[in-house]
Amino acid sequence: MAALAFSPLAASAQEAPTWSQFQGGPGHPGVLVDGPQPPYRVRWTLPAPVGEALSGAVIAGNLAVSVGAEAVYGIDVASGTVEWQVRRDGGPLSVPAIGAGPGGRILVYLEGPGPNDTGGTTEGSPSPSASATPSAIESTPTAATGPSATRTAERADSSTLVAISLDDQREVWRTPLGATSRSGVTIDGTNAFVGDQDGSVYAVSLETGAISWSEQMGGRVDSALAVSDGQVVAIARNTDTAQVVVDSFDEATGERSWPALAIKANSTAGTAPSTGGGSLFIGSADRRVRALDAADGAERWATLVLSLFSPATALAFDEQSVFAADIAGGLYRLDAADGGRAWSYQLNEVVLRSSPVVSGDSVLLGLGDGRLIAIDVASGHLVWQSASSPGLVGTIALASDAVIAVKGGRDAGLIAFEHDPEGALIDVPSPTQLDTGTTLTRWALAAVIVLVVAFIPGLWAKRRFGAQGEADGEVSDSDAETEERS
Repeated sequence: MAALAFSPLAASAQEAPTWSQFQGGPGHPGVLVDGPQPPYRVRWTLPAPVGEALSGAVIAGNLAVSVGAEAVYGIDVASGTVEWQVRRDGGPLSVPAIGAGPGGRILVYLEGPGPNDTGGTTEGSPSPSASATPSAIESTPTAATGPSATRTAERADSSTLVAISLDDQREVWRTPLGATSRSGVTIDGTNAFVGDQDGSVYAVSLETGAISWSEQMGGRVDSALAVSDGQVVAIARNTDTAQVVVDSFDEATGERSWPALAIKANSTAGTAPSTGGGSLFIGSADRRVRALDAADGAERWATLVLSLFSPATALAFDEQSVFAADIAGGLYRLDAADGGRAWSYQLNEVVLRSSPVVSGDSVLLGLGDGRLIAIDVASGHLVWQSASSPGLVGTIALASDAVIAVKGGRDAGLIAFEHDPEGALIDVPSPTQLDTGTTLTRWALAAVIVLVVAFIPGLWAKRRFGAQGEADGEVSDSDAETEERS
């Protein structure tokens, strides 16, 4: 019965992904050339379980997958129906990734540390829940049949990297990490790449789940790694020195490509890296978008913007241009070669969890007031916007005919948009100045949130775990840093 129920969507899941991971690909370009064009209308909404949230989606064929606190959900792109769900043992939410496994396409995601000592499903045990209903998620996921796999991680506060088959949702492998991971998963070729709060960067084989190599960085690795042209780029945030550390590793061996680059600013807030075309692009707390030479880490250019960047975001690039959104709602199109500004649009609303994505001829961005907006790539004018709604619009994923975004607030979950053939476009140039009466107040609130994200967890961890180490003689300074935000 279950095989018949899930076979149509399983076959669709084996299609080439349109959005296989965070920002669409291993280099995080954030671009779908033939993506849906504005104007849009809402296709469906999918509420998260009460009191919870959902991660950004990844998409293959007619299947979208999102991670929740207690389950991973397979969602029909056309209808928003939850087709299957797999138990997950808690832990920070992050974007999963789709890659090629030993028997077909697999989904790789992070789980734990959770409230239980066991989690996930045993290899070979079926895990979909047939009781999931359209446009709704059960608050208590159905557990898989058979015994649970025992977590083998050495530390109770560590995360585990898990792979399941997209065909039948059976577990393929699971690999314990050394600490809690918030980075999400990046896949390129035959490896998955993740980072953890202890500063470790891992390459994990998609075939077996074995760790191909691991290296250490000086700070927390809590944003997605970027992979391009045989290099893995990771960013670590060192709250002790208020530095953002940029490292590049050989994709095959893990050897460092060049000495680590440290960017010192007044906080460690900054974007995840994006790579491609021989360059590495980042936005940092000193209000600059930087392009680094991927070969040696040398700075190619640095362009000043009006505000700093949320650490939950990334840039987008389409080979010719880089698109950046600062926390105060400034959206910028910069020349990828020299950093020259083609245009900027001041949206007068905070951007906390949404990265710009390019869908066809439009740049899409989610705002703190619940709007999804579309800016024309060529003119830099606003051509469409949704109505404001409670809760922010966050991470965006693109299918060939749908835009799927995270929705925050009391009605947290996912929201999907589609092209509206009866809708109308607008043509609104950017205001020349910030709306100081509204935007700066919201920016100040957003800056406080970023400060909490960047600094408070580290200070809390030092007090809690440093004191414990003095008491029992077993926790070193490096161990205390590992416990940050656990």
